[in-house]
Amino acid sequence: MRISTSKSEAMVLDRKRVACPLQVGGEVLPQVEEFKYLSGVLFTSEGKMEREIDRRIGAASAVMRSVYRTVVVKKESKG
Repeated sequence: MRISTSKSEAMVLDRKRVACPLQVGGEVLPQVEEFKYLSGVLFTSEGKMEREIDRRIGAASAVMRSVYRTVVVKKESKG
């Protein structure tokens, strides 16, 4: 398996900030505090889900506003 160090990051899951340098092929990977996975789920190093929940609520609110504007408002204006 080949690891692309230019596309890789490291994250430590712990309630406290912990430095844990991860080295691949002589190169240290940058350590991040949060990571957005392929499906768009936001993981944080502390293991908390508040930011992910807030992000999803915001996305759902945006969709509901859009539906309201396109369905309800247009229907009312046709009157």
